[in-house]
Amino acid sequence: MVRTKSEDRRTALLDAAAEVFAAHGLAAPTALVSKTAGVSEGSFFTYFKTKDDLVNELYREIRHDLAAAMVQDFPRRGSARDRLEHLFTRWVRWGVQKPAYRRSLRLITLSNVLRPEVRDGTQQLFAEADRLFEDAKSQRRLENIPPVLAHQFLKAVSEMTMDLVAAHPAQANALLKSAFEMLWRAYGSKG
Repeated sequence: MVRTKSEDRRTALLDAAAEVFAAHGLAAPTALVSKTAGVSEGSFFTYFKTKDDLVNELYREIRHDLAAAMVQDFPRRGSARDRLEHLFTRWVRWGVQKPAYRRSLRLITLSNVLRPEVRDGTQQLFAEADRLFEDAKSQRRLENIPPVLAHQFLKAVSEMTMDLVAAHPAQANALLKSAFEMLWRAYGSKG
């Protein structure tokens, strides 16, 4: 008997995988993912041939979700500062609102399960960030900072800010503003 696929079940499995992996790590069994999604383990394998397939598809879905959050209402004609502040703020708010996605993304990124073609295939989603860094470089804001360091610094400050905002939600706006000012000054220094 051929099982028909349902987008709702697929989404439930991906959401459950994010929750399960965030709580238990990538070694969590597919049976727990299926149980959390409310589907049989046989249904799991209707949607994903292997656990590695699930992990790679979850990575793709999370990256799409993050990219969509970051570019919503993006000020394409804004200054480099306005565009960076928009991307930073949206990224931090996304991470605070979706902690399971954030933690799962980190785990998958650090794993040896992530296929290079999946990692590379989602990079174009972040073209606005790449364009922003090129603009900042042409404006001589990043002339002494290697691009890989600039990207990792943005990631580190964003992650730190997510943790602080999650721990102190009443101070979210002040923390976001202060963290961005720190980031902007660091990128602007010519030292």
